[in-house]
Amino acid sequence: MEIILGSASRLRLKTMESLGIPFRVVPSHFDEEQTKKEDIEELVVATAKGKADVLAPMYPDAIIITVDSNNFFDGKIYGKPTSCEQAKEWLMSMAGKSQEFYTALVLTHFATGKQTIDVNISRFFFKSFSEEILDAYLAQVDPTTMAIGWAPAGLGLTLLERFEGEPGADTALPLVTLKKRLREFGAEV
Repeated sequence: MEIILGSASRLRLKTMESLGIPFRVVPSHFDEEQTKKEDIEELVVATAKGKADVLAPMYPDAIIITVDSNNFFDGKIYGKPTSCEQAKEWLMSMAGKSQEFYTALVLTHFATGKQTIDVNISRFFFKSFSEEILDAYLAQVDPTTMAIGWAPAGLGLTLLERFEGEPGADTALPLVTLKKRLREFGAEV
């Protein structure tokens, strides 16, 4: 059975490749901005399901994997910043603190109508970094493409003290849950 990762994320692609199974990438062109929810768990689930709703009918015999993630810090949901300045403001406020990282993982097989939905909550602990270190990081990335303007890869790791969560959840693809669900759909993992 074909497996499709419905994501354009390079980090998710690398994490998926670590499973050593054949799959292909077909990004969903779901408009994430149309999902308006006050609750972070409802938001990531609705967005991941929206991505699946776009892709699954086009590939009815495939297992479609869609994901959405978002950050929760100081009582607020943080999505993708609209500018480098906003990313800097957000990340400086998180220096020396932790934030929750919510990931909704949706697997869909359109032909059978089967769909599973899992929400994974992990935690990133940031170092007490300086403005200069943050500026060096932001000069290397486009923060408007990532939740909170940050990713746990490359120079982004210089800001991270530690991560608590399921393997792969740091890149928004929780591997233990994903492997379990793929087996339930009949894939050999």
